This record gives sequence, structure tokens and C-alpha cells, in this order.
Amino acid sequence: MALSSTGATPMLSDDDEDSDVEEAATSVATRTAYTIRDFEESVNAGFQLATQSGPLCFEPLVGVAVTIKSLVSNLGTSDSVGTSGLSGQIISAVRDAIKAGFLHWSPRLHLAMYTCDIQATSEVLGKVYGVINRRRGRILSEEMREGTPYFSIKSAIPIVESFGFADDIRKRTSGAAIPLLIYRGFEPLDMDPFWVPTTEEELEDLGEKADRDNVAKRYMDKVRKRKGLFVERKIIEHAEKQRTLKK
Repeated sequence: MALSSTGATPMLSDDDEDSDVEEAATSVATRTAYTIRDFEESVNAGFQLATQSGPLCFEPLVGVAVTIKSLVSNLGTSDSVGTSGLSGQIISAVRDAIKAGFLHWSPRLHLAMYTCDIQATSEVLGKVYGVINRRRGRILSEEMREGTPYFSIKSAIPIVESFGFADDIRKRTSGAAIPLLIYRGFEPLDMDPFWVPTTEEELEDLGEKADRDNVAKRYMDKVRKRKGLFVERKIIEHAEKQRTLKK
């Protein structure tokens, strides 16, 4: 600090002004040097939002781990509100990043399953297997009950395919087989809902449109349509072959 010739008005020299600027810059740098601990609550909130409603069907995610490899902050000198003013932006960024990463790693649907116990004679055994296969079920075990002409069949069937299953079994077997359905839990469907043919073999076998039904995509689209979410589908194909009807 230097005094003027009158000794009344304080004035700053050039050296003092430079030192004050350096101190201000140092304080700003110290204030904006955040760590991941400063954003821990916001990151956890973004993780919870992303995992509670996944990008496929807006259903909870399972078996997902998220690793934060680095934290980059571009806060300027005007960002003096602290982490509380940034929590909303951090939550949105973490949520969107997790969903984008989940889609990047070829996601899978988990289907709710029934365990189906059926007792049937050998005469209708083939018909029972046919109904189970059409419902995209699989046989878990098959054994013959001692002292009886009945086979005991245990299978697993997706709940989404089970509507009308009991009536179908009774109709196909003329009432000779009656199923018992018990909730089994969730199982992953090993099929990519976004799969499209890319290799030469797949294009030759399925064509450019992939005429084979993508079951995972069909399940996903049904859930999204029921929830009022966007469903990607082609409304018009081969428009050049369509014609305008006369009034």
C-alpha cells in the first residue's frame, strides 16, 4: 500500500495490483477444484433414475454396474454457486450417460416366467409339446409316474405367451392334459431387440428386411406401445406400388 503526497487518500501500486489479481485467481482455482465427492449425491441420484426406468421399456435395470473413470469440470470464474446449483445438470448428465452406455453394450430383455406342470398320457404327449413350442416355452424335465400311464412334464413358459395357454392345452388334447402354472421369476432373453442382418450369410438367409421375426423387438414394442412410448416402425413400404383410390 502506498500513500499519496497529501497522505490522505490510499492508492495501489502496480505491484500490489498484480499480487491481488494473483490471489483472486488462486482463490477461484481453489474454489472450482472439485472432486467426485462433491458430486456424490447428484451422481447417485442420476444412477437411481437411470436404473429405475431403462431405455428399452422404462422398466428397472438388473445386473448393471457403472464405473466412473474420470471427472472433468469446466466451471468458470462466474460459477460461484457451488455444487448445489449444478445438481440438476449433473443428475441429467449421469442419467443420459448411463442409458447411452447401456444401449451401446447390446442390451437384453428379462422375461417373467411361469413353471408349467402337466400330466398327460403318451397319446397326447406330442400335442402338449407342440403347444409348448408355439408358446416359446422349453421343456425342463419329463418322467413317467410309476404305476400310472401318465407322464409328468415340467416346462418354463414366458408369462407374455401364457394367455389362453390352459385353454389351448385342453382344446388340443381334448381335456386329457391340464396344466398348472406357478410363477418362476425372471430370465434373460438372449436376443438383441435391435438386431439387423449385416453379414453376407445373414443377408442371404434373411434378406435386407430380416423377414424372421425378432421376438425381443416384438415384446419391447408391445410394452412401449402400451405405455404410450415411441415405437419405431415402418408405416408404408414400397410406396411406388401403391395407388390412389377413386372417390
